[in-house]
Amino acid sequence: MNLISLVVVLIVVGLLLWLANNYIPMEARIKQILNIVVIIMVILWVLNAIGVMGMLPFPLVSVLVTLVVVGLLLWLVNTYIPMEGRIKQILNIVVIIAVVLWLLSVFGVLSGLPGPLVSIVVALIVVGLLLWLVNSYIPMDARIKQILNIVVIIVVVLWLLSVFGVLSGIPSIRVGNP
Repeated sequence: MNLISLVVVLIVVGLLLWLANNYIPMEARIKQILNIVVIIMVILWVLNAIGVMGMLPFPLVSVLVTLVVVGLLLWLVNTYIPMEGRIKQILNIVVIIAVVLWLLSVFGVLSGLPGPLVSIVVALIVVGLLLWLVNSYIPMDARIKQILNIVVIIVVVLWLLSVFGVLSGIPSIRVGNP
């Protein structure tokens, strides 16, 4: 792309952003978000147009763009969607865990671990979060919650013993076609 095309595109984008900021009625925070997103996209486009992006490793660029998008979406949800503080905490924790697992996968850290071990850890995290959600947000008698917790813990321990081969006599339960 030649310099004249680059300058023309930057002028057009700048004019469109100026028009949107001055003549489209929207909340100030939404305008800030719009400006940030457009500026980030323009910077990435300019870096790509002048060839800087070609010198960077492609996974690094996609990781950075993904992290920026996820961060903006999480900030938007936390700022503009009305929900209870605990629900926002749960959402933030789940997104952070998912992003950390994704980053570990992208950079090959999880490839050194056995696949079943990662699946077990993820399953334990999901079961723990679900149990915590039930204990925190579903109103029921304390004794019923205690029984539920004990049953879930026993099932998880039996499942773990079976997965690691300690209990081989437990019949396997299949879901779906064999």
